[in-house]
Amino acid sequence: MLSVCKRLVLAVLAGFALAGCTTVAPPPPLMVDAHAHYTADDAQAFDPVAVIGMMDRAGVARIVVSGRPPAMALRLHAEAPQRVVPLLGVYRSPADKADWMHDAGLPARVEAMLADGRWAGIGELHLFAGDAHSPVFEALVRLAASRELLLLIHGDAEVVDRAFELAPGLRVLWAHLGTEPVPEAVAAVLARHAGRQLWVDTSVRDERIAPGGTLLPEWRALFEAHPQRFVVAVDSFSTNRWRRYGEVVAGIRAWTDTLAPPLRRRLLHDNAAAMLAPHR
Repeated sequence: MLSVCKRLVLAVLAGFALAGCTTVAPPPPLMVDAHAHYTADDAQAFDPVAVIGMMDRAGVARIVVSGRPPAMALRLHAEAPQRVVPLLGVYRSPADKADWMHDAGLPARVEAMLADGRWAGIGELHLFAGDAHSPVFEALVRLAASRELLLLIHGDAEVVDRAFELAPGLRVLWAHLGTEPVPEAVAAVLARHAGRQLWVDTSVRDERIAPGGTLLPEWRALFEAHPQRFVVAVDSFSTNRWRRYGEVVAGIRAWTDTLAPPLRRRLLHDNAAAMLAPHR
């Protein structure tokens, strides 16, 4: 009869043999969700522990989050400081989205909130061509540039142009492939700002660029022509979007899986990591 020790040794050896004969699929590439939101309403449904759990299940290594009120982003950041990158959201209520650019007191409030040094950026700022010369927007651009903060802009190409006119060294994340999400329009902005710190996120455009999960040739060509400029994101703009978080990430992975592996890694992770490099 075999001793207990011998049986354990044989079991371990058998395990090694089985491991050698078994093909284990590599884990999916880690992803950075480069554009997210977390509000007080979201927190009622998903506390920070639940959000980090969603990220874990989806293979999301880091997430860039703005809050409403702003402190909600810090609440999430406190749960996982190395994984949650907080942006200073400037909206106190949903109504602010439409008229923040006319609030003369906003720059001073933002400057005061930035003083504690906890923020990696400002935004999301919703702004369109007609208000691109807003003095409030100009003040926020200069604040972001002076502190080397990322500025998340949801706006027309003219707004991106104006931001770089004011501060050529600014770091900009342009949301949703712009408000005119067609390859030629995006390519034109990238050409005008070649060499500048401009990244473009694909959030909420997945069905446009990859209907039915199939990446359109014109978008593939754009990503290949500018491999360092695009980042993926979910944009959890509502509590229901959080409920679908894993599903949305799976959809992003489906169309990026059709890219060459180095480019896929750039879109899923490496470009966003470079964008966030100043914020460790």
